[in-house]
Amino acid sequence: MSSAPSFVTVRGQAISLETQTESLLSKYSTFAQTTSAEQTSQEGKIDNQLETNLHKRQEIIDSLSKICHENPNISATKLTQLQRHKEILTIHWKNFQNIRSSIQQERNRLNLLFSVKNDIAQDHNNSNEIIGDADEYIQNESRRIDQSHNIVDRLITQAWETRDQFAAQSSTLNNANNRILGTLQRIPGITQVISRIGTRRRKNAVILASITTICILILFFTW
Repeated sequence: MSSAPSFVTVRGQAISLETQTESLLSKYSTFAQTTSAEQTSQEGKIDNQLETNLHKRQEIIDSLSKICHENPNISATKLTQLQRHKEILTIHWKNFQNIRSSIQQERNRLNLLFSVKNDIAQDHNNSNEIIGDADEYIQNESRRIDQSHNIVDRLITQAWETRDQFAAQSSTLNNANNRILGTLQRIPGITQVISRIGTRRRKNAVILASITTICILILFFTW
């Protein structure tokens, strides 16, 4: 049957892991100085190694405590060494958690800044789109107004042209009427001839109307 490991052997493992922990903490602290927005594979690897290392050291310290407990004659030096290993483990755990917290806080800050920049850029783009839409709307409305003004101008021009045409036609008719009257006044007896023609037309109209009335009455009474 093999004997249980001695205090010195187990303590040697504790010292070796403490040295490894200090080296890993030194590497891990560099990520707090140059934090990226996302955790890199190297950072994640060291983070896992540190956490595993610290848990192993806790197991080794538990083993040392068990050895001391089972050996009533253990020396005071060994008990002091055990206590020192516990203190160093506590310090390393605290340093590890502080570095991890610093990295996470810096990462959150970077992500927040990135998010704010994206929001500002999005708002800027939206503002440009709104301004662009407003400018396009104003330009379209301006074109519609110009088209309406052009139509009104054409209608007004046509109305003035029509009025001028009516005025010209009225002037032409008046001139023709004046010429006819002037001509009639210059021809002797033409006025009397026209008057007689008019009188004869009125007589013919009266005669035609009388005959039509008599025919209607005859048809009415003989039907």
